[in-house]
Order: sequence, then structure tokens, then C-alpha cells
Amino acid sequence: MTISRALVIIDLQEDFLPPNGSLAVKDGREIIGDVNELINLDKYKWKLVIASKDWHPKDHCSFASNNNVKEFSLVEFSQPGTKGAIKAKQVVWPDHCIQNEKGSEFGYEFREKFERLKEKYGNGRVKVVEKGYLKDREYYSCFNDVWNSHHTEMEAILDENEITDVYFVGIAYDYCVLHSSISCARLKKFHTYVLKDVCKSVAPENDKATDEKYLAHGVKIIGMRSEEVARIRDQLGTR
Repeated sequence: MTISRALVIIDLQEDFLPPNGSLAVKDGREIIGDVNELINLDKYKWKLVIASKDWHPKDHCSFASNNNVKEFSLVEFSQPGTKGAIKAKQVVWPDHCIQNEKGSEFGYEFREKFERLKEKYGNGRVKVVEKGYLKDREYYSCFNDVWNSHHTEMEAILDENEITDVYFVGIAYDYCVLHSSISCARLKKFHTYVLKDVCKSVAPENDKATDEKYLAHGVKIIGMRSEEVARIRDQLGTR
């Protein structure tokens, strides 16, 4: 079987990056150099490069400002379409990644290189997947909402391009990268990897517990200088 690999870059957006992001992850900008290295398609032979974006309307339910509570409070939500039969408490956040505002833009160091990549290779090989655009539900995964009732085009894109192996990087290791990787692994059709050293965590002091969540779902934790990444660089069609 031919191995076809995709690189998925999670939420490398200004609102998640210091110094001015409304939900900035400490040292988040430090990973951009390695991300930019990985999207060099002359060196790393990804079949696809996909960058996800939080893409919220101003009235999104995950914003504390829309719930009249303090930021980072727990609020009970009902799954849309269930008439309140299914409920769960979820954290509400500062306003972030609002559509067409600066905070939703990719970090400028990454944005410039990613846009050049799109110009060179086109939308067939370099894509953006948006999440969080439905106002009535939260998303962490780039595949689905937290209720797993709405799905983005991510799975379809991977299937259409006959991807076998998916590699995740980005922000945050313990939130959207985690949930995206688990969603991918749960589909039981992709070999799923996370490059831990090309991610940053909201709570790095809990990384050991986060690692265990990845491993429990069959996601392999590797690094930028791992044997797996070397095989991609050396164009080897093996795992």
C-alpha cells in the first residue's frame, strides 16, 4: 500500500500567540520556525498541507461575553437539536478568532510562507479548514464539534487525497491539537502522529497526563527530529 502523508497545522493564529493574543499560549511563537521548516515541500514530501483555523462569529456561544459570565467560567450547554436532552458543562473563553479580524489571522511569520506555498502549489495540495463557524456549538477538533454532531470537511479532504498518515503540529497541545489528533485516530483509517516539540501547551505542567490521552487513543508521539520525520524528508515510502 502506498503511504501518503498529510501535515495538519492547528490554529496557528494571532489570538493564540503572544504577545497580544486574547488567548495567547506562552512561547507559542517559538514553534513557527519548525512549522515553516516542515512546510518546505522541496524538502518534506507531504501530499497535503492543511492549516486549521478557529473562525468564530461575534456571537459565538463559547465567548464569556455572550454568556454574561466571567472568562473561563463553566457554563452548561445543551447539544443543538436535542431540545435540552443532552447537556454538558463547558469552559467559556475571552473573545477570540473572530471572523475577518486580526486575531483570526495566521501568525504573520507563518502566514507569509503559507500564502507563498498556496500560490506555488494551489488549493489542491495546500488547504485551510475552518472550524467554530456555527455559533451554537464549541469546537476543539478540526474534524467535529464537541458533540460530534457536526463535521468539517477535514475527513473528506483526507479521503479524497487517499491519505494514510496524518501528522499534527500547532496550538494547543492539550486542547485543539489533542482533540484533532484523537478525532483522527478514532476514525480507524489513518496512522496518526503528533510532533510534540512542534506544539505548545496551555498547561505544560500537565503534559504527562496529556501524553497519556494521546497514547490511550493510539496517537503516536514523535518529534521534529524523529525517525518518522526523517523518512518523510528522505522520501522513504515506509513507516
